[in-house]
Amino acid sequence: MDPRELADEQILIDYVMGRCEPDRAEDLHRRMEQDEELRRAHDSLVNTFAAMDRLPEHEPPEDLVSQTMQRIRRQKRTDALVARERKHGPVVSPTFSIREMGGVAAAAVLIAAVVIPSVIEAGRRTDRVRCASSVGSLGAAIQSSANDHGGLLPAAPLPDGATGTGAAQSSGEPRWLPAGEGPAVSNSAALFSLVRGQYASPADFQCPAVGGGSFVVRAGMMDFPAAKHIGYSYQYAIGPWRLRQDDDRLAAVAEQMAILADGTPLFEGGQFHRDRLDARASENHDGRGQNVLYFDMHVDWAERPTAGVSEDNIFLAGQIRDYRGVERPTSPHDTFLLPTFTPNR
Repeated sequence: MDPRELADEQILIDYVMGRCEPDRAEDLHRRMEQDEELRRAHDSLVNTFAAMDRLPEHEPPEDLVSQTMQRIRRQKRTDALVARERKHGPVVSPTFSIREMGGVAAAAVLIAAVVIPSVIEAGRRTDRVRCASSVGSLGAAIQSSANDHGGLLPAAPLPDGATGTGAAQSSGEPRWLPAGEGPAVSNSAALFSLVRGQYASPADFQCPAVGGGSFVVRAGMMDFPAAKHIGYSYQYAIGPWRLRQDDDRLAAVAEQMAILADGTPLFEGGQFHRDRLDARASENHDGRGQNVLYFDMHVDWAERPTAGVSEDNIFLAGQIRDYRGVERPTSPHDTFLLPTFTPNR
């Protein structure tokens, strides 16, 4: 492998694992659009990591150590017998019996049962830490944007003709899920304003546990190009319904008021998934939990969705369990994380 290919391989690995710097990621993205071989190498790496994540996890047997030591002692005795026989003349080295071969295979399986799950779990922990770092970066970006906009946190603009007032059932109420009567507002446009304002880069919005690929920001873009480019859900922030740093109602609960987390499991592909109402966590980290950003901009890992004020479920609007795509938070400190991205159709 020549130096160029070796460098490309290392950059691809960093890119797939989400560790590639934004400028290098953008350059690699442009090259992959033109270089089919480089694109195939990227796809192969993505498939390899995906396969590792799907490997089954096994609990090692309690007597693994004693079995291993017993096998070592048995091999030492065999080696001593062979050495003693060789002192008295030529000897044919023994071959492994089927039973011995089976023992070696069993030992290999035992080692794999211990090592592979450990490697996978270590990878998950690494992704969790890197994800927390990304969420922390988004918190810093949100804070900087708010400082420059009179304390207002990012919000998604209303579609033409919508007022953002009235009851949830009114015709003027903005929708955040697609429906027959027109396009929906994508709440992720609020977070994309951080990209447009150069407070954050596109790579910051991809959870390292799921990846997604980079894209080139073009003039006039108001939202992420697709769902794969953003892995985090943001508090309902459509039109005038947006958080303010100086809101007295939130001052006392700033450390408990969640405003962003790994993607909600309830809404995906522009649809409400009723069967996931009782999901315990985001799917970003295999349902094991989610990194959560709070109003005071600190980040915590939560294994369950009840991570808001007074154990508020951050994926639900109050206690509502049926969604048409027009629901709102039921109180000023009710966290209601909308879909990571809503297709405009």
